Amino acid sequence: MATNFSFSALLRHLDAGTSPNRSPSSPTEEHMRKVMEAYVANIGKADPEFAAKYMAEGLTLADPVGSDPLAGSNTQESVSEVLSRLIDVPFTPQRAELISPIRFSLENQAAMAFKFWAEIDGRNISIDIIDVMTFDASGKICDIRAYWGIENVTLLD
Repeated sequence: MATNFSFSALLRHLDAGTSPNRSPSSPTEEHMRKVMEAYVANIGKADPEFAAKYMAEGLTLADPVGSDPLAGSNTQESVSEVLSRLIDVPFTPQRAELISPIRFSLENQAAMAFKFWAEIDGRNISIDIIDVMTFDASGKICDIRAYWGIENVTLLD
């Protein structure tokens, strides 16, 4: 759902110390920030409850954008499909770290830039990634678009 936007209205809200009204079906920026921070913190820890708590049924994922997007009938299928497609060699996620503040749309999307470290087939790498996530009305992630390419991958050893 599109939201009407104007810079004059934005300035009025800034002067008044208020924020523009969001659609009632959109999660708050605070909620989206919490979920995205939890997503980054979960990398390398693999909390078994993370997917059930924060990912919607039927999650779609393009990681990286330009590869075939995946859609599962439920969250666990989506995660399993991603892992089977992406991880065709020994793969150990190590950690991730936000590298800039999370950015928000006027509705139900947010983007974050982060660095991801992993060991892949005995080699240490880092990847600079921008994830754009869409949230459903219940505040769960329903779509992830991971923007990264070959030039964003660094071999560390």
